[in-house]
Amino acid sequence: MGLSKTEVNLKRLLVTAPQQQNQAKLIHYVATLRELLEQLAEERNPDGLPRISKAKVNEYAENIEAVAAKLAVPTSDVHTPKEPEGEISSSGTPKAEGSVNSASEGLRRRFGVHSNNEEKSRDTIDSDQSSAAVKLDDAARTHIEKHR
Repeated sequence: MGLSKTEVNLKRLLVTAPQQQNQAKLIHYVATLRELLEQLAEERNPDGLPRISKAKVNEYAENIEAVAAKLAVPTSDVHTPKEPEGEISSSGTPKAEGSVNSASEGLRRRFGVHSNNEEKSRDTIDSDQSSAAVKLDDAARTHIEKHR
């Protein structure tokens, strides 16, 4: 069984990510790697079985998280405003001097399948449109028809 395009792209990014020094590109790499892994996990063979094993998916996920962990290490390069010690933050709790947001907090791991989420949102939109009939005048109707 050959490799899919998705798996080839995933492997290439995993190989090149450790050498990448640009933080912005590295963040993009991690986001792309996570998307590719999600796509790869969804791929099925003609029999309806997963194309790759869960063990392989977990291995790729660990490699991706190792790359993402690299983002959290050099946070000293990122300039974040610090509050002076003893000053109270907006949440009402005193902040410690060493508490700095890591760069990887901006990266979130997505769980779930996109297609299911899109279908749910479409269903919600359809049900909203059918339940609340909007009365339009003739000008509005012709405008809508013109743009369909």
